[in-house]
Amino acid sequence: MILNPMIPARVIWAAQDRDVELPCDLTPPSVHDSVKLVLWFKDSEGIPMYSLDSRNGGSLKAATHSALAGIRGERVFFSVADNPKDSRLRIKAVQNADGGIYRCRVDYFNSPTRNFRVNLTLVESPEEPRIFDAQGKEVTTVAGPFREGHELFLSCSVTGGRPAPKVTWWRDNVELISSTSHPSADEGASAVVNQLFIGTVARDFYGTRLECRAQGSKLLPPVVKEITVQVHLKPIKVKIVTPNELLTAGRPTPIRCETWGSFPAAKVTWLLDGEPLRQADVTVNSEGVDSNLTSSILTLRVSAENDGAELTCRSSNPWFSNGALDDKRRISVAYPPTVSVHLANEDPSRNITRAEGQNVTLKCRADARPPVTSFGWYKNGMRMTGEDSETLHLTLLERESTGAYLCSASNTEGETRSSSLYLKVQFSPRCKPGTEQMSVGALNMHSMQVKCEVEADPADHVKFAWTYNNTRNVSPVPSSRINSHGLVSAVTHMPQSESDIITLACWAENTVGRQSHPCLIHVLPARVPEVPRHCELRNDSVMEVICQAGHDGGLQQHFVLEAIGATSTYFNNLDSTRSTHEIVDNEISTMNDQATLAPLVRIEETVPQFKLPPLESGREYQIAVYAVNAKGRSENYIFDRVRVGSLLPPYDETIISEDPTPAETSNQKNRKILIQQSPQTQTIVLAALVLAAGIIISSILVVGCVAICRIRRPKPPEPEEIRKRIRPARTDVPSMYAEDDTEDEYSRHHQQQPDTRCSRASTIRSTRYVSEGFVQYSQPSLNGTYDDEKRYIPCLVVLRPTQSLALFHA
Repeated sequence: MILNPMIPARVIWAAQDRDVELPCDLTPPSVHDSVKLVLWFKDSEGIPMYSLDSRNGGSLKAATHSALAGIRGERVFFSVADNPKDSRLRIKAVQNADGGIYRCRVDYFNSPTRNFRVNLTLVESPEEPRIFDAQGKEVTTVAGPFREGHELFLSCSVTGGRPAPKVTWWRDNVELISSTSHPSADEGASAVVNQLFIGTVARDFYGTRLECRAQGSKLLPPVVKEITVQVHLKPIKVKIVTPNELLTAGRPTPIRCETWGSFPAAKVTWLLDGEPLRQADVTVNSEGVDSNLTSSILTLRVSAENDGAELTCRSSNPWFSNGALDDKRRISVAYPPTVSVHLANEDPSRNITRAEGQNVTLKCRADARPPVTSFGWYKNGMRMTGEDSETLHLTLLERESTGAYLCSASNTEGETRSSSLYLKVQFSPRCKPGTEQMSVGALNMHSMQVKCEVEADPADHVKFAWTYNNTRNVSPVPSSRINSHGLVSAVTHMPQSESDIITLACWAENTVGRQSHPCLIHVLPARVPEVPRHCELRNDSVMEVICQAGHDGGLQQHFVLEAIGATSTYFNNLDSTRSTHEIVDNEISTMNDQATLAPLVRIEETVPQFKLPPLESGREYQIAVYAVNAKGRSENYIFDRVRVGSLLPPYDETIISEDPTPAETSNQKNRKILIQQSPQTQTIVLAALVLAAGIIISSILVVGCVAICRIRRPKPPEPEEIRKRIRPARTDVPSMYAEDDTEDEYSRHHQQQPDTRCSRASTIRSTRYVSEGFVQYSQPSLNGTYDDEKRYIPCLVVLRPTQSLALFHA
């Protein structure tokens, strides 16, 4: 039998564990021929692995099938199709050992034998692709970051697989973007490589997914490696979304700026006239490739200087050296006026000097948004009424026009005041306030100096002139008698008679002009000073006497306080042999008696305020206050029978009866008795009251007897005899009322011409209680008179002792 030429082997790919069919064409060469025998051989094996025998001439479908025993035989079956071309040898669950060259030999009854070869090759999946970036670093999940507008390079390498795989790049699993693969150029490497290169990365690559697929055979699914591409994007839009409204100076205003499209989040920068602003809040809200939103809120605090400034919101991505976007706007600022005051001629001086009678115009300059609605003017901090315009006209300047001037301007944002401009008005001399007319006392034939003081500007080179005015004529004072220095001038004057009343007029002149009204000094005969008024005795921590000064009589005066001791509270120091009459005459005589008792305390002060030293406790005192000048001394202001007690408790206002009942007598109304009781001392107080009642009754009887005795006396004693009787043993202490010659003259005058005017003298008594020492006093005020030669003659009043009661706690 002659074999036909060998038909080239057909390659059949099969996947492991899958079924495969090996084709074998059974079509006879001639229509009159048929298949007699079909044999299948594998590789170089000489024994058929499968046979189909139809030599008995029957149909192929009825032919006998035979297979070699073994695993393969159980999995192999030859299927005869209706069309002989479609006959197949089917192998179930192909294994690696099933691969090889299979030969199908077909024997015909009449035609030559034919052989068909099939190359059964098992396919293998390649290994998982590996992706590398341009720096050779393997990418596992995320590739990049890549920058928008720049290039992208990725390399996918696949090893293994049968047949050799095809490597491709796919985008989002649907779009093939690279299908060119080639064997690796590296020596010894059996890998297939596909290099992906994109020259310009578009924005739509943001967040895209790339796949590297390795496909060896369609019998097996491709092996895929998926990564995500990270792309940095430029911002595509920036806008200040807050409306462009009028801003208020000094008030913080939030302004919002939004930018879209940047990845990562855009960097937002605020600038005002090109200068960066800080302290802006930034929020990020990413929603998509074109919706990456970044917001920034700037709290802007502007001032008047920022009006018309350019506000910029700048959006940029730090990954790009360019591509920043700006949104700009001009801002308008509402601010209170900026105010300044100056002369109308724009003179910048802040100190202006003018003379009386001249004119000055001041102008208020204001810069404000919205415009100024009203103006105001101030002088020395006080609002000037009626001045509400931009210009202030000061006409016919006077000295009172001197001061600091400023203006104010108002709009809807508020009122602002300017700095001060000082206006100095120079004026001609005028009398110092309070010295326009003065009266001074003069002593006959005693030289005196009369002073005149003026105010003037400028104060340099002030010239003075004096005039002498009397009832007969007006004459100038010689310059030899005038002594001037600065703003003070003095003239020496000697009165020629006590009855002359003259007026000295002082005139001054400076560079501005002559004094319009002179300073007048009336020279009057000097008199003794007036008695101090409204004296009060106080006893807080220190006993004090405070008075108000009377008229000084035209001469400088000073004040004297004298205190004379009277008697002890219980007369403990008295001689038991002395009669009550002697005690009254010697111990209780008042100072107005012209007694010569030496004062226990004598104080001189320039003002009528005295602080007394500590006085003896329980003793009565008589205190006199009077004024003294070169002409003489005033009458006395007397505090009579001032008693100091140290055994009483502190003063308590709550137990002093302020509203005496109608049943009180007049003496009880003028006297307040201080009594404090406690449960421990009620018995002692009661005993003291009984004892006091007894003393009062006894005193009344004694006083009555004394009065009867004095009535029966044939002749009252002369004042001189009284003074001799009460005169102390010491003769070196001067009288506190008058000199010795005055006393003698008064005694002689009183003996020769009794003065009935003394009957008009008034006596004022008041009783007070003061804390610390329990001070009780009666205050008579006795007035004297003047004789024909204008010498003061005090009235002599002999005071009889009064009984007073002080209650002490044991």
